[in-house]
Amino acid sequence: MERSLSSNEAKVVLDLEWRNQATVRLAEIEAALGCSPAYARYVAHRLVHKGWLERLRPGLYQLVPAERGREGVADTNPLAAGALLVAPYFYSFGTACTHHGLTEQVFSEVYVATLSRLRPRIVRGKRYMFVTVRESAFVGFSEVKVLGAPVRMATVERAVLDAVDRPRYAGGIGEVSHIVARAIRRLSWDALLELLRLFREPALAQRLGYLLEFHGADIGPQTITALRGLIKPASKIALGPRAKWGRHGPLARHWNVIENVPHDVLAGRDAGPLRPLKLGDGGGR
Repeated sequence: MERSLSSNEAKVVLDLEWRNQATVRLAEIEAALGCSPAYARYVAHRLVHKGWLERLRPGLYQLVPAERGREGVADTNPLAAGALLVAPYFYSFGTACTHHGLTEQVFSEVYVATLSRLRPRIVRGKRYMFVTVRESAFVGFSEVKVLGAPVRMATVERAVLDAVDRPRYAGGIGEVSHIVARAIRRLSWDALLELLRLFREPALAQRLGYLLEFHGADIGPQTITALRGLIKPASKIALGPRAKWGRHGPLARHWNVIENVPHDVLAGRDAGPLRPLKLGDGGGR
């Protein structure tokens, strides 16, 4: 249908266009029109029906601007839509790994790192998973453009660490192993270590160290020493979730990691057999 407007509807839309404001809340419509909450909901409902607004979640709407034409074609960029759902945020885990070309796996969900505890939401048929991270570790991202829209995306180092930390949001431990293998030549070891210190999770350093060794990462002795310094020597951990992979396997003594995941699952096409870390001049960028 064509997008006609009543006088009050036009006031809301033109105000948003003038302010270059992408989203609007019911309280803002109420204030703009000087109306009751019930009437603000009615106006929002009519604007959604006419294709001028798109409901993102209860009480929050996205403008479909005039430049989208008489039919009001909505923006189909899922990352642009997700950026409006919560603040602060950044994309990480499988979503960031896909952006950086570290995985070929197609994820049905979009992974959003945030300080808030939120339930998953479905917008335009896309499921958004909100993964809570500590405020002290809310770093390691930058603004990038995806399909012309500016969004906050984890760096390569942050994306890798998040994937290793919580493999269920990056395709599982086998895919995470492949992600590490693809990332090795692109990692800044200094940036990686700085982030690891903020995470303060010895198990993460253990799993990362094991996967770097598995894939024969060529990093310098200082980096290896720093990485091992983040580990609790007496703490043994399983590489993969015990519910899926069991509790038993050989012990990789360098990292105190129980190899409960078969090597062929970890190797993939980008990796070779298990071999020691190379104590050379260092890789990365």
